[in-house]
Amino acid sequence: MLTKKLPNICRTILTLTIILFFYTVKGQITPDSVIRVSSIQNNYLISPSQYRISIVEKPVSSLSELPDLDYQPVYNILPLSGKIRGNVNSRYIYVKLTLVNFADSSRKIFLYPGHYFKSYHLYQQCISRPEEITALPPMAGPSRNGDAYRAVVLAPKESIILYALFQPVKIQVNTFRPEMVHPSFLALHFEATKSDNESLNILTFILVGILGMMIIFSFSNYLFNRKREFLYYSLYALSTAIILFLKTQLYLSTSHFNYFFEEYLDFMLLLTGLLFYTAFLRKFLSIDRSRYPFLNKVITTAEVLVIAFGLVYSFLYFSSDSITGLELMEMVMKYIIVAVGIFFVVAGLKQRNRLMNYIVYGNACIIVFGLISMLITVSPVSQDTVLTHALFYYELGIIGEFSFFLLGLTYKNRMELIEKTKQEEALIKKEEKQEFEKQLNIMKTLQDERNRISADMHDELGGGMTAIRLLSELAKQRTNDTDLPEIEKISSSANDLLGKMNAIIWSMKASNDTLENLITYIKSFTHEFSENHHIQYTIQAPEQAPEIEVTGVKRRNIFLAYKEVFMALRNLYIPKADVQVTIVDNTITIKIAYTGGNEKLMKENIESIINRRMKLIDGTTEIVTTDMKNYTILRADL
Repeated sequence: MLTKKLPNICRTILTLTIILFFYTVKGQITPDSVIRVSSIQNNYLISPSQYRISIVEKPVSSLSELPDLDYQPVYNILPLSGKIRGNVNSRYIYVKLTLVNFADSSRKIFLYPGHYFKSYHLYQQCISRPEEITALPPMAGPSRNGDAYRAVVLAPKESIILYALFQPVKIQVNTFRPEMVHPSFLALHFEATKSDNESLNILTFILVGILGMMIIFSFSNYLFNRKREFLYYSLYALSTAIILFLKTQLYLSTSHFNYFFEEYLDFMLLLTGLLFYTAFLRKFLSIDRSRYPFLNKVITTAEVLVIAFGLVYSFLYFSSDSITGLELMEMVMKYIIVAVGIFFVVAGLKQRNRLMNYIVYGNACIIVFGLISMLITVSPVSQDTVLTHALFYYELGIIGEFSFFLLGLTYKNRMELIEKTKQEEALIKKEEKQEFEKQLNIMKTLQDERNRISADMHDELGGGMTAIRLLSELAKQRTNDTDLPEIEKISSSANDLLGKMNAIIWSMKASNDTLENLITYIKSFTHEFSENHHIQYTIQAPEQAPEIEVTGVKRRNIFLAYKEVFMALRNLYIPKADVQVTIVDNTITIKIAYTGGNEKLMKENIESIINRRMKLIDGTTEIVTTDMKNYTILRADL
């Protein structure tokens, strides 16, 4: 059997030798530059030694110029990670590959260059007829995002030189890593390419969800409180959420909108969000020229620079194809933002303001993680994992900023609640003071009126009653020999009426509203009444009464109740009375002790009148009878 198979083996070896010799002689193929299309099962990352690239300012005017371009090994021009830097993004990349199909049937293969490329063309050169260079029809892949793939069909035993023309998108995240993909694995290849970023996508979508909640929270606060700082913060969070959502949703998308977003829109959204954030800082921290002059200058400088850079960036983007200026503008702006942020952090920490410190800490998070993100972006490191991806660290900075913002908001709400409580208490005290002053004015007015009435009574009625009394006494003297009881009654009535009027005037005068004055008046009345009606008496009272205010109503009713007791003693012809006045716990107790008299008549004379007067001031009356003495006790709270 070995003898039968030997001719076939020899024939195959001879064929391969002739082909390789032919390629070597022609100078078109070397063993390591041959890509065997028939051996590709799923996807094949092309070795750098298998293709050459040439970077030009503009496409060739004729296909015949393609072989004459200066093709060099890829790593002589691009870094190992395949990142495209500088003006390469605004130029055109030509790639040269050698494809061989050793199979007995035709083979279709798809070329995937990497990302992001907005223009993609293929040309083939027949090895046996080098002068024949033709453009291949633009056959995109059948899977989703198929524009990123271009089909190449090789006939049985066909060998070609493949030229590819790529125009990168003018952004910093372009990666040039050509791969050959078998048709059966297109969808799988696309999903596998996107899955390299899957962990970061999950984190980003979670953060976008948090941002959405922050937007709703901040905007709701604005609607309810009409505080513009919450409106500015919600717009800042919205700008950030749009950036993160579109970066994740449009990842590896070949749509023109994604190219526009990556080239221009994301940076403008970043600047817009920054403007809203500076406006938020002004309102939330009350930063103005009078309170924080240096911080106000820092923020004003940042706002002016952001607007200026945004206008210049827009002009360069729409008026020029050069990416160097755009990259320079973007990087300078980011470094300036970082520098201004550092100034703000340092100046904010010096204020020793707890609320400001929370916001400053949040800014510090953005600055630190933003710097890490920027360093990864400009470095040749491949962003294949979460920990090596620039967006991951940018998101960490945002999370830190949000966390400290919520802490600061909680602290500010607590301080505002305390301040509001103090203001409400001050308002209540002010209202109470106004009400007290109002009542005081009313009382003062009443007291003034009482004093006026008492003065009028003393001047008018008192003078008249005194005149009646004097005239009655004169009439009595002129009629010594004649008994006229009417004149005696006039004199007695005038005298009693004058005493009652004096008592009323005494009770109405505000200057008499003291306990000491009440006791003094009781002593004076007891002495005068006992002298006039021949009643022996003793009185015990504090030498110095406590400083207690006693209103006119209480003074008058206590005195009149006391007077009624003595009037009853006079009517019952009781010859002696002992009076004791005590003050205990703001309660006055007047005990009148006497001997003799009819107990029943005493009760009938004084109980109804005295009880009525004492009840008017919530006082009490008590009449006690013992074997030795009788007691009438008056008690009232002052």
